Amino acid sequence: MKTWGIILIVLGCISLLGAIAAAANGRSGNAGGGIAFIVLGAYLIHRAKRKKEEQEKRDDWRRS
Repeated sequence: MKTWGIILIVLGCISLLGAIAAAANGRSGNAGGGIAFIVLGAYLIHRAKRKKEEQEKRDDWRRS
């Protein structure tokens, strides 16, 4: 999940930069897709981190 989160953040940043460049050239740049990818990627990274912490807590509880 963490890997997919990083991939989505990178794709979102590239898309957002493309939309900004298009807007600078006078064309309509749609930044919504890039922002959505960044938010989704951040959520996936956060979820993976939380899932890992929960697993470590379970492992500690089983050991004691």
